[in-house]
Amino acid sequence: MKKSILAIAALAFMAWGCSSSDDQDDSTQQVQPAPTELQAGTDARPTWAEPNYDLYEQIMSVDILLQDTLVKYASDQDMICATIHNEVRGVANAQQVDDNQWVFPLTICSDEASVMIGLSYYCDKLHRIFTINWTAFDASVPPTGQGGIYQPKFVE
Repeated sequence: MKKSILAIAALAFMAWGCSSSDDQDDSTQQVQPAPTELQAGTDARPTWAEPNYDLYEQIMSVDILLQDTLVKYASDQDMICATIHNEVRGVANAQQVDDNQWVFPLTICSDEASVMIGLSYYCDKLHRIFTINWTAFDASVPPTGQGGIYQPKFVE
């Protein structure tokens, strides 16, 4: 008798734990919302001035591709600035290379190897400046290639 009461209780518990939502097919499940649009800001166009490259011992040249998330906001008024120790060490203007990509040919100068470079991207359409810690200065880096230094992530 005890066994049958326990069996009935176990069946009731299992039936209670199941709900109709567990039996739904994928077509009725909730769709994930689309990624949110980037919000416009109030940043004024920066007055980044190119450094005098002759004053530094080394240069590093890199063609930076704009992150895919930012491409739809890009224009020829956009700029990128590289800084070392909060000093401007390189500035590049946007160049459209095809309908879906923008490149910034950036030359960076330094007297020190392996020092960290900060990278700032000004988006004219959004009136925003995005800033990241980018990479270590390395004059031997090839100008073009693949990976994080060639297409840095300014937004997650």
